[in-house]
Amino acid sequence: MTRLALIGATGIDWWIDPKKKSFVDLHTPPGCEITNFTPRHGTHSIESLTDEAYNAPFILEQIVRANDEGYDVIVIDCACDPILEAAREVSTIPVVVPGNTAYHLALTLGTRFGVITVQGESLKKCIEHRVRKSGLEFYCAGVRYLTIPVLDIAIKPETVQKHILQECRDLIQNHGADVIVLGCTALSHEVNLQPIMDELNVPIIDPWVVAIKTAFMLVESGLSHSKIAYPPPPKKKINEAPCLKGAFDDVLKQE
Repeated sequence: MTRLALIGATGIDWWIDPKKKSFVDLHTPPGCEITNFTPRHGTHSIESLTDEAYNAPFILEQIVRANDEGYDVIVIDCACDPILEAAREVSTIPVVVPGNTAYHLALTLGTRFGVITVQGESLKKCIEHRVRKSGLEFYCAGVRYLTIPVLDIAIKPETVQKHILQECRDLIQNHGADVIVLGCTALSHEVNLQPIMDELNVPIIDPWVVAIKTAFMLVESGLSHSKIAYPPPPKKKINEAPCLKGAFDDVLKQE
C-alpha cells in the first residue's frame, strides 16, 4: 500500500471538517492511504510570509515525523507552498506542494496562467513571491484575490463561486490568461469548478487535486526530488526551543 502524509500548514486540524474528509476520500486511489498530519502549533491560516515563518518549524517537524514513520510521499496542504525547499532538504521521500505543481501543469495546458486566491493583499504577495521563486513570473498573467478571507470560505460557498467566475473572466479577457489556477487549497472542497470551465472554455486547476495525483504518480514511477538540488543540512549544535526538543535530532543536531 502507498502511504501519503498530508501535512497541514496551520495550527488547526482541517480534517475534522466532514466535507474535507469526504473530498480526501474521493481522491484516494484504491490501494493507497492518505493520513493527516497537523502541526502542534501555528496560525489558523497562512495568508502571509509572516504566517509561513511562524508555522515553519512545526510544519518541518511533521515532515521529519512522516519520514520516520515510513510514509512513501508527502504533500504539504497549502497553495503558498510553505517551506518547500527546507522540507526537501530533510526528507528522503518525495515532497510535493500544490502551488508549484499546479503552475507547471498549467503550462502544459496553455501559455499563460492566472491565479485566484482568497483575501487579501499579503496572501497575493505571498503567491507572487512563490511564482517568482519558481521562475514562472513571465508566464503569470496575474494574481487576484476574492473579497473573502480563507476562514470564511465554508460559510459563503455560493458567493465564493460567483466571485471566482468574475475574477476568471477578468484574467482571461483583460490580462491574457488561458489557464486558471486556484491559489488556496481550502477552496478545493467548497466550489464546483466544472460550470465555470464550461462557461469560460479554459481549464481551472485545483492545486490540491493535482498535488495528490502527482505525489502518487511519483511513487509509482520511482521518482523523487534531486538530492543534489536539495542536499541534507549539515549537523550542528542547537540551542533548542523546549517545545521542539528532540524533533530534529536525526537530521540537524550534532551530539
